[in-house]
Amino acid sequence: MSEDGSAHLADRLRFASLPCENCGKVTGHRILRWDRAGSGSRGRLSGIARCQECRWTHPFQQVPATFVEVALVVSEGPRSTRRRLRIPAQRRLEVGSGLPESDAELRIRRLDDRAGDSVPAAPSESVSTIWATVVGPLRVPVSIVERARTRPARWVTDADTEVEIGDAIRVDADSVVVVGIRADGKTWKLAGDRFRAEDVQRLYVRRRAMPPAGSSPWSRVRVRPSSPVSSTSRASRSRSAPGTRTTRTVPRAAIAAGGAAVQSVAPS
Repeated sequence: MSEDGSAHLADRLRFASLPCENCGKVTGHRILRWDRAGSGSRGRLSGIARCQECRWTHPFQQVPATFVEVALVVSEGPRSTRRRLRIPAQRRLEVGSGLPESDAELRIRRLDDRAGDSVPAAPSESVSTIWATVVGPLRVPVSIVERARTRPARWVTDADTEVEIGDAIRVDADSVVVVGIRADGKTWKLAGDRFRAEDVQRLYVRRRAMPPAGSSPWSRVRVRPSSPVSSTSRASRSRSAPGTRTTRTVPRAAIAAGGAAVQSVAPS
């Protein structure tokens, strides 16, 4: 704003919300006097005001906010997006805190300074990259091992949820046990390996109880024998099984020329 524009604004403005050192917060103030000599330079406004709550009269100075641009990397499970974010200068950023300047509800997970080092907290003008996650439920990819086959699914949970090898979780209404965790570029399988859900690329799980025979979704179709021999063989049948039924025939007088003849037994 130009110097003339700031002076014109000072002539009209008689009430403003200003920080009060006595109250320790931003309160309504009555503008008593404007300092024309200190106002107008780079949009600065200064003068004397009285707090409407504690009645404390004090000098004030309003400086227009300046902004900086930083890189923002947002992770949503295994997928990440990168963009530029414009935030006020001198804004304190801290790992674990929110990021209200973004259009989505985000939480800061990591801060990189201008030198590329990770820091727990820093003012916005000294930060180069903000790593954040979306606040809300995540959909973590899951591989459910069912005997000889593996079925894909999703585990819906919060980003802060921790998962450990041996934990029992529910996926698609099934109770499963975690047997492997894919994170940090490798698969973890030892007891005690634990990660936050937001850091997990994939879970490997097994069912806690197998379904009864014939009721599982992968064994409902009855498989027919590959040959008639397997269906007529009696090698593995129990004694109570009926076996294969055959028709009994009466021997002929001679099976073939030179063959055996049927013996006759004289009556006694």
